Amino acid sequence: MKSIFYIISVFALLLTGCTDFLDRSPYNDLSGSTVWTSDANANMQLNGVYKLTKNGWAMQGYCYHFTCFGPDGYDYFRNSNIEMGTATTRDGIFLSAYVEYYKVINAANDAIANLTDNPNITPELRERMIGEARFLRGFSYFMLWQLYGGVIILDKPTHPTDTYLPRNTADQVRDFVIEDFKDAIERLPLEYGDSENGRITKGAAVAMLGRTYLYDQRWGDAAVELHKLMEEPYKYDLVEDYAKLFDWKYERNTEYIYALSFIAQIGYGTAYDSWYGNRSSFINGESYSLGSHIPFETSTYADGSPIDLSTRPKRSDYQDEVTFGNDLIQWYDDVINSPKGLDKRISVNMILPSATYYGKDSKYFKVYWPYEAHVNDDPQALGVTFNDFATYSWRKFVCVGDEGYWAYQGPTDIPLIRFADVLLMYAEAKNEELAAPDDDIYDAVNRVRKRAGLNELSGLDKTAMRKAIRMERFHEFPGEGHLFFDVRRWRTAHTNDPVFGLNHDVYQFTGEKLFTRSFPEKFYLWPIPEAERDLNPKLDQNEGW
Repeated sequence: MKSIFYIISVFALLLTGCTDFLDRSPYNDLSGSTVWTSDANANMQLNGVYKLTKNGWAMQGYCYHFTCFGPDGYDYFRNSNIEMGTATTRDGIFLSAYVEYYKVINAANDAIANLTDNPNITPELRERMIGEARFLRGFSYFMLWQLYGGVIILDKPTHPTDTYLPRNTADQVRDFVIEDFKDAIERLPLEYGDSENGRITKGAAVAMLGRTYLYDQRWGDAAVELHKLMEEPYKYDLVEDYAKLFDWKYERNTEYIYALSFIAQIGYGTAYDSWYGNRSSFINGESYSLGSHIPFETSTYADGSPIDLSTRPKRSDYQDEVTFGNDLIQWYDDVINSPKGLDKRISVNMILPSATYYGKDSKYFKVYWPYEAHVNDDPQALGVTFNDFATYSWRKFVCVGDEGYWAYQGPTDIPLIRFADVLLMYAEAKNEELAAPDDDIYDAVNRVRKRAGLNELSGLDKTAMRKAIRMERFHEFPGEGHLFFDVRRWRTAHTNDPVFGLNHDVYQFTGEKLFTRSFPEKFYLWPIPEAERDLNPKLDQNEGW
């Protein structure tokens, strides 16, 4: 099994790839003596650090993995050790995440060390590249801090024999993250030209600094940093049409503060069309991740009234499955198209029962129940990997029609920081800081609600506003990975709260139970992988593991 010590000794071999936003010409003949002696060569090496972020765990897998582990989704086998609460210290998931983040850290350390005071690199470019590397290192340590607490801090290239160290404390890791983001803010530009779209900007570093303060419950500091992004010189804003945020044709927009860039080309595409996509898509997606029942069942109409789930047809009231299915699909259609105006976001995030999806062969496919009774209908039944379960498929991040791409090579960018997140994080920080919500809090939350077609909030006390902000995050970000970290930092994950807990049943869209997920309290911190502790006896283990 790979360890961070192995990774440190071989990471340079991983830096040969280029990101999709710059020259893709291979630099196969770079030697150690020439890598950092020109702007072009240094740029290529930094591109290699970016390339590492697109591996399954480091950053590309953020939305997928943490959606499966969070309250908004699950993996299609419904047997993940993390979802079921049965994972052990030797579970491969814990090791994979640990190793992938250290790959980025060690590559970033090499870049920082070789760029610092290097006379061969143009000074302005050198400073910017150091800022990029420090952001990538800071982001990776942010993730390790959130997942494992205290970990080993490596702030420079380190020989493998010198890495057998004890863990730094969680507070030390947090402080290290903050300093990396602060340094990056000073060095990074506000924006880039079109040829370098996808690089890290000053705004991304400010947003991550604000997120770090928020997660650390430093409410005032978080509010100050996040509010900066709502003013000049930053020009971020909400995209008017929520659906366009997740369509690759509109991904150069004012809302993305930092997104991983992809194109439909082998070696430069994303896996989300396979991970989130359905069998009726152009590439026959695998439906590896599916949406939970909670985003739909907690959606509201424009006036704030809930969906009346008591009126949904119940299987026990029918002897015939087809008749039950027809009535069930009609019920969903009535809810979705109600004149009361259902939250627009749910139909963008998921392909709901009765809804259609424009898929392969330029045909529409529809979600029916049961699947087998409608495979020859027009529209044809939407296919998923397990058609015998009534599951919610993702629409978010999934391409439509016959757009040309390959499996695991989709063109859609994956946002890690959106302006909507900034608005809601700012509102949360301010609400926790103040005794009662002020106008700034209402303005931030209502900007997000307005786009969803919902009425403005008013007249809430601090506690009610806290719940409203949390619910708003739940409906704005399903499938994007953030909600897993939200319920952990809110300390609700170990509860059986039907929305914010991770100890509860997950239901099919028929209303029938699918499986039960579990979140033991020790899961608030993942274990240090046992394979790492086998190599380094100085690593102590997190409590409960």
